[in-house]
Amino acid sequence: MQAELTHVLQLTLQNPRAAARHLLDRQLPLSTILLALALMAVVSAALTGVSMQIAPDQVEPNFLAMFKNPLQVAVLQGVAMVVMAMLAQGVGRMFGGSGRFADALVLIAWTEALLSLLQLGQIVLVLLSPSLAAALGMFGIVLFLWILSNFVAEMHRFASAGKVLVGIIATVLAVAFVMAVATVALVGMKG
Repeated sequence: MQAELTHVLQLTLQNPRAAARHLLDRQLPLSTILLALALMAVVSAALTGVSMQIAPDQVEPNFLAMFKNPLQVAVLQGVAMVVMAMLAQGVGRMFGGSGRFADALVLIAWTEALLSLLQLGQIVLVLLSPSLAAALGMFGIVLFLWILSNFVAEMHRFASAGKVLVGIIATVLAVAFVMAVATVALVGMKG
């Protein structure tokens, strides 16, 4: 099992499309996929909690209060992963892709596992050098976008990961705009 995880990790960093195909070809049952998502939500919540404890002065107080309850953080993380999978599958389908929702869940769970490894590295680095930890965080964002673009391209059998990256950025901007409009509308209704 460890050898398999190491192999897929190396493959992801060297050739993310091949790694995505390897993961998708395994045809994991939905129960295994959901268990992986739940595990990654818990791991991510735990790492977020540790990060908050190590450097609470670097976190805005309202944000810190929101993350005091680890169960709430795990549920939010799980919901975020499911929404990402829905967007990866749904938006890709709108552009002629053939990916399935279960495929998107597998790839999002694996992406979250990689992000958790990076977050663990950041936790260690913040104790040694906060500036190196920040640099690792920036590298993590770029790596995440590169891997996600390739994963979604492979899932939908799109030729260009670059075009998928543009689609991801456009989708994020569209979702942010809708959330901003909804927030303004809600605040306006209360005021």
